[in-house]
Amino acid sequence: MSAETVVEGQLHSMEGTKKPCRSCKWEIEDPTNPAQGQCTVNRTTMGSIWKRWVRDSANMTCSHHEEGVLSFREHV
Repeated sequence: MSAETVVEGQLHSMEGTKKPCRSCKWEIEDPTNPAQGQCTVNRTTMGSIWKRWVRDSANMTCSHHEEGVLSFREHV
């Protein structure tokens, strides 16, 4: 039995998702390969950004998905 569990808030692959990382305000595109990027939604207990590498921004998603543009105040 091979059941794949998805942890709340964790990045996971979902083919053809309607909420891909590419359209999320927390994802930063990789300048050399736009199909990849970095997720900046997670924070440590001290408040610093904990970046996650996104291998396929068109087919990956998480429960923190928000459409829009990231403001400077949200990022720091």
